[in-house]
Amino acid sequence: MTAKTSRIIIKTFVKTALKDADEAPERCTRNLVDMALHFSKGRFQISFFEMARTMLNNENSPYYPLIEDALKHMDKDKLIEFGLNLGYNGCTMGAHIVRKIKRTENINVPWLLFLNIDSAHENLTESYQPIFDQGKELGIYVYFLYTNKDPERLLPLIRQNEDCAIILLCGSDCITEDFADSAKDINHLLIGVNYDDHTDAACLVLRDHRLLYSVYRMFTEDESSEILSGSYYRYAEELHCPFSAVIADPTCSSETRGNVYKAAVGTRVAQKYRTIPIDLMYDAETVGNIISPPSSVIGFQPDGTIYNLRNNGRLLSHNIFKESLRDILQKSFSMGE
Repeated sequence: MTAKTSRIIIKTFVKTALKDADEAPERCTRNLVDMALHFSKGRFQISFFEMARTMLNNENSPYYPLIEDALKHMDKDKLIEFGLNLGYNGCTMGAHIVRKIKRTENINVPWLLFLNIDSAHENLTESYQPIFDQGKELGIYVYFLYTNKDPERLLPLIRQNEDCAIILLCGSDCITEDFADSAKDINHLLIGVNYDDHTDAACLVLRDHRLLYSVYRMFTEDESSEILSGSYYRYAEELHCPFSAVIADPTCSSETRGNVYKAAVGTRVAQKYRTIPIDLMYDAETVGNIISPPSSVIGFQPDGTIYNLRNNGRLLSHNIFKESLRDILQKSFSMGE
């Protein structure tokens, strides 16, 4: 059975299961998890869905109302398409390619990439599409895109890569009615809204347009207490965010980073809030270690310079606009290095 056929079959099962989501969201959720476990073959999928089934054994889990809210207020086609691109293209088909390249070429390919993009770039799609093309050849189907302004200019590039799961991180002041209207035809996109004074208004716009969204927060040493106390997660659940992500500022100490991650995992397992805490760097690394250890979490600056998130964003002497992604990974992340 080809990968394309497998995906079609899974998508058909999911769409069928979602038909009774409005009347019985709890039963629908349990059926979807049981179905996912039945189809799961990879290490990551089995581990993830076994954990999900254990959590859902708690009838009072806040994740049930979270899922019910998402099914009612987020476009189901978007939930399905983004979920399949992430779970199947990224963590199943893509993971198989990643492991094969490691086995045959001795290159440690990351399962996702972070791209910091200057939206004022003149030939944005033309310049960045080769990165996606090269990434998919290596099994990378999950991309975090960050821009500090005008995210609408990234939408043509995102549309062109409909087989990827793309998370677009942007400032809350960039989320306008015009932007939401422009993004409503894209089903493989989740919008990450930066945590600040205008986050609630931005989330309301995205919710009204039935788009997939969550919040993220880069925290400093002094701001970590708000995350450790749970106030950030309480704020996120009031905004109906399925996920509430955190990422440490490079100035944070290793101890603080570790404490925030332990708190996120503990909160997630204990199911304290109607939102799922995620530490972008540590959780990405954890998934990467399940798919193909040792994991690397890397990204590219707007000028094309590569950086390693694990080493406080340390810049490396390679540039994606001057070298191929395969060559960069071979030189910087080969297993012999």
